[in-house]
Amino acid sequence: MVLDFIFNLNLIILALDHLITGGLALFFPVAAIKFYRIIFGASVPFTTGHLFILKPWGALGIFAALVGILPIFDPIRYEKILWALVLLLIFRIFIRLQNNKNAEIYLNICIWRNIFHIGLIALCALVIIIQITTL
Repeated sequence: MVLDFIFNLNLIILALDHLITGGLALFFPVAAIKFYRIIFGASVPFTTGHLFILKPWGALGIFAALVGILPIFDPIRYEKILWALVLLLIFRIFIRLQNNKNAEIYLNICIWRNIFHIGLIALCALVIIIQITTL
């Protein structure tokens, strides 16, 4: 029972993260850039090019949020979604690790702040992996 609460809370937090960042990127890109500066420390200049990147990225974030909550209702039925979420989080970790220095150079994201976020992402992935092993 406690584990189910932790597993569901993890999925809810991930969904809210994707829904908020995705919704801002899709519907309020200027606010999204300000939000990313606060949460991630990213200094992203607002350009037309960034607008073209933010909107589809936002749509994908909203999609990930909506699909990511399905296992809350039936984790056994939606086990493949749990695996897909783990894969998404592994990709995010890999991308952050691979681009840690570039994030600092081009977006002014402090390396330690990036590593902190990598840790959070890894923790979420680990909780999902534990969830899958308990099905």
